[in-house]
This record gives sequence, C-alpha cells and structure tokens, in this order.
Amino acid sequence: MTFDQCQEKLDQLSKLITYSKTGSPSELAKRLNVSERTVRRLVEKLKTKNRSITFCRRVGSYIEKK
Repeated sequence: MTFDQCQEKLDQLSKLITYSKTGSPSELAKRLNVSERTVRRLVEKLKTKNRSITFCRRVGSYIEKK
C-alpha cells in the first residue's frame, strides 16, 4: 500500500469512527478493501495520534472515547 493509499484509508476510517459506523473488524476490512490485520494496523496508527479508540460490542463499531 502506498503512502497516499494508506492516508486515504486512515481518512475513511477516521470518518467512520467519528460516526460509529465501522461495523465489525471483518465488515470494516471488506468496506475498506483491506485485510483485518490491516484494519488493526490502521487503528493502531490512529491511536499513536493520541486518539483513544476502542471497539464497542454494544454499538458494534470502533468508537473514540471522549
């Protein structure tokens, strides 16, 4: 994945997290057209930018803790 592609996926992921619309990791992987492992890496990259992101089973989505 090129830098631009990675940045595009991070932007898409960030928007989905903002609206709590990511779905499960496997659903998110399909939506972003990447593997589940890549989804985990992208979430980790967002976490390194001081964002508190976790998967909420109740909502069924990654969310950002406030």
